[in-house]
Amino acid sequence: MSAIEVLEQVKALPARERRKFFECVHELETTIDSQPVGQRKRPVRWPDAAARRRRIFGDKVLPNLVLLEQERY
Repeated sequence: MSAIEVLEQVKALPARERRKFFECVHELETTIDSQPVGQRKRPVRWPDAAARRRRIFGDKVLPNLVLLEQERY
């Protein structure tokens, strides 16, 4: 059912039932808005690339191959 069809159905309701419908919609919106943002979204944990590089290669300094390739041309 599309939004236009829903609106047509709501317009066809008697005034009392239309008011009750809008009160319920308003109640749903306020309960959704009252939830803290932290509960709706989980924070993204990005991997620590520097720690992984140190674990694999140790404290070696790796050359920047992109810069070396650019210098070649």
